[in-house]
Amino acid sequence: MAPLVANYYLTYRCNARCHFCNIWALEPGKEADFETIKHNLQDLRRLGVKYVDFTGGEPLLRQDVGQIYTEAKRQGFYTSMTTNTILYPHKAKEIQGLVDFLNFSLDGADAETHDHSRGVKIFDNLVESVKIAKSLGEFPVLNHTVTAQNYERIDEVGELGKNLGVRVWLNPAFTAHEHYNSNKNPTPQMVAAIEATAKKYKNVGYNKAALAFIEAGGNDTKNPRCKAVDAVIAISPNDELLLPCYHFAQTGVPIQGRLYELYRESKEVENYRQSQGKLKVCEGCTVWCYLIPSFFMGVDKYWWLNQVTYASEFLARKRFLQRA
Repeated sequence: MAPLVANYYLTYRCNARCHFCNIWALEPGKEADFETIKHNLQDLRRLGVKYVDFTGGEPLLRQDVGQIYTEAKRQGFYTSMTTNTILYPHKAKEIQGLVDFLNFSLDGADAETHDHSRGVKIFDNLVESVKIAKSLGEFPVLNHTVTAQNYERIDEVGELGKNLGVRVWLNPAFTAHEHYNSNKNPTPQMVAAIEATAKKYKNVGYNKAALAFIEAGGNDTKNPRCKAVDAVIAISPNDELLLPCYHFAQTGVPIQGRLYELYRESKEVENYRQSQGKLKVCEGCTVWCYLIPSFFMGVDKYWWLNQVTYASEFLARKRFLQRA
């Protein structure tokens, strides 16, 4: 089966200072130029990838971001972007119609909460960005990470989304490497809060498979559910294939124009394919950006919950757009 998704890190640079993220503190290094990215996109198409999540860092910090998205759409990819919105008002027209899934990061329903979490004053910018995006015919979604610190207030996030006339997506905070706080894994109270808010607000959604998997304790290395190498191709800003994934990268293999050959023929990739989900660092992993694509591979309860999630979300968005 062909890989489903490419998590393409355009930059490690970021203009926010979120307390739960370490990317902005990384040494950015030299970023790949547009021609390199264009060639990698061609190889991703050859490999069968349909969907590219251009991420970061803050992807809008790339001066050529419009050119990158234009090329991705020219090649037929579905695209997504998650932005902190600092630059969105200035870049909105440049990327208009090029981003299929446009996500605005939201950490709280008021300026004090959101700005404290982000480390910069940007709540008003986010509200303005929603209005701009809607005026351009875009469908922005407020992407809210639910943590042990904010789960009791997610009703307020649902209310904000309702007032702004946009969808809200609730993402349970995941455990990853040592830079992340493992105490943020959903407790039964957090799970209940997510489910209750989604029932109360028709504009709120979440992935049922991810929540159930986290409730079950995450990835079991003895019976792994993660297919990080099979389902996802992770590429760094400096043109490396990250194995087995970004969050637990054990190695970065220089691509140098040979992504197709590396992924199909490299012994190193094959070794990580055989050990995906089985490494020591994979025990208890709940990184949904790799697990959700993994749930499309292999039929079990998580496959079914994933299908139900996307079917219901498609219908919810359709109804939401009809009312908008």
